[in-house]
Amino acid sequence: MWLLRLNLPLITLLLSVALTLSSAQQASTSPSIVFISPEQIKDTGEQVTLNCSIANVKNYIVGWQKSNRDRTKESNIISLGVQLAVTEDRFRLNFTKENNAANYVLEIHDIVNTDAGLYECQIQVNSTSKITKTVELQVRHPPMLLENQHTNTLTKAEGEDAQLVCRAEGYPRPSIAWRREYNAILPIGGQTFTGNELRLNGLRREDRGTYYCTADNGVGRPDTKTITLEVEFAPVIRVPRPKVAQAVDYDIDVECVVQAFPAPAIAWYRDGKQIHNGGAYSISQIGSPDDVTTSVVKIHSVAAEHYGDYVCKATNKVGQAEARLNLFEQNVPNINYSGLKWANDGTSTRSVVLGHMLIVTVTLLLATLL
Repeated sequence: MWLLRLNLPLITLLLSVALTLSSAQQASTSPSIVFISPEQIKDTGEQVTLNCSIANVKNYIVGWQKSNRDRTKESNIISLGVQLAVTEDRFRLNFTKENNAANYVLEIHDIVNTDAGLYECQIQVNSTSKITKTVELQVRHPPMLLENQHTNTLTKAEGEDAQLVCRAEGYPRPSIAWRREYNAILPIGGQTFTGNELRLNGLRREDRGTYYCTADNGVGRPDTKTITLEVEFAPVIRVPRPKVAQAVDYDIDVECVVQAFPAPAIAWYRDGKQIHNGGAYSISQIGSPDDVTTSVVKIHSVAAEHYGDYVCKATNKVGQAEARLNLFEQNVPNINYSGLKWANDGTSTRSVVLGHMLIVTVTLLLATLL
């Protein structure tokens, strides 16, 4: 017993050395990846060789698998052991082994854009652990705007903020530039803006229209998409002729010009009562660019009860507006009105016109003689 107590430190030291030697021996016989190819950058149509060298490979299973750069999707198994797991003949696997060291060489021919990603060489140590190293393959290809990353039409109310977004993939990483149709000045100033997101604060109706985002990386042709910005605003009414004159029994038009988005409902009123198509009235709406609608009321064979004030009222989801104009009587027909109707056979009106012409002629003659 005394001898055992004296030799305890020696026994502990011997056990420690034995464990260290055992661990070192086990580590020296464990598999490891001693080399993997560095990052590869290729053009479409080229080929690439990815090499993974294993030490102490023994009977461990080695494989290649591919994932996208941000690892947001499931990985695709390329090979297991010496067998390819993909059916495309563009992929080839070469295997060599010597003195318990092995090389697993993956070849990809006729490279396409979707071949880009992270290629991982794996040694399956057991059911729960594996040894891995990764090489990235970059494929140079033209930019492509992502359809699910932008909207073709964006609708906002006047005064709100808007954010136009475009994102693209490609290698090298594309830059994105913004411009307006006809190279109009952007709401933030200047004709172009560079960045994925174009932020517009406090929208005005003048900001509506077509915007273009263009992705370019110097490879192939740039990719361009169109975004339409719609700005909703309440109607604004303009009356080209606030006062209109016409003689009895002749036609005349009264009109108002409305600018609004969404398109407004336009109604006409006379003495507080709405005017409808039929009888003496014909109402028409004429659309034009820039969200402008011209509403025209044609009054057929003007009578005494048609004189007075007319109200044009426009309404949409944002608001409403109204404007007033006046139709009054004059003895001489309004010959400046393009829709003038010649009464009966036209004799009386022609006589009036000829009378005016005669008065003008005599006046000019007298002025010349004097």
